[in-house]
Amino acid sequence: MVTTPPPLNLLGHQQARLARLELAVGALSLVVLLLVSLGAWYIWQGVPVYFVPPGGPGLAQPGVIPDAAATDYASRWLRDRYTFTPATVKTMHAAILHALHPTLIVAFQAQAAREAALVKEVQLGTQVAVLTAVVTQRTAQTVVVTLTATRTIWIGGQQVREEPLQADITVVPWVVQGHPAGLVVAHVAITPPLTASGQ
Repeated sequence: MVTTPPPLNLLGHQQARLARLELAVGALSLVVLLLVSLGAWYIWQGVPVYFVPPGGPGLAQPGVIPDAAATDYASRWLRDRYTFTPATVKTMHAAILHALHPTLIVAFQAQAAREAALVKEVQLGTQVAVLTAVVTQRTAQTVVVTLTATRTIWIGGQQVREEPLQADITVVPWVVQGHPAGLVVAHVAITPPLTASGQ
């Protein structure tokens, strides 16, 4: 006698699959909700930015520019600003332009054009050696660094003078959507101005 197998429990099988599907959809919904909440929190609070100087401290606070980072940045900026030859002056001006706050760009471009003409006319070259860099003022978003340096000036390949240089450089954080956060120079006061005189 041939026996037939008992009928399959199709309803029970479908209910088990439905329970697993509901569990998977619930877990996925929870993950999506957590990701959306995290994204909203970052938009509301802002992404923390850490400014860490080369060889800097092991502990840094987000949004705070450490003294070492500000002095290092201002020192490198001043060296780059006034270390050039007639062949490299335009390259150095272009490099400096990227490190300026947008409010300074138009004035710097006009000054750079006058400076490039002077450099070409008298074959002027300069080099800066920073002696000291000290943070003299600090607010929530700005750090003022006072630098003392020596600027050596060459005209036509001959060294004509070395002069003391004093600079106050204001460094601020610059965060642009889609670009990495960093520091820019927001204000510069340098004395004496660059001239081609031999005195």
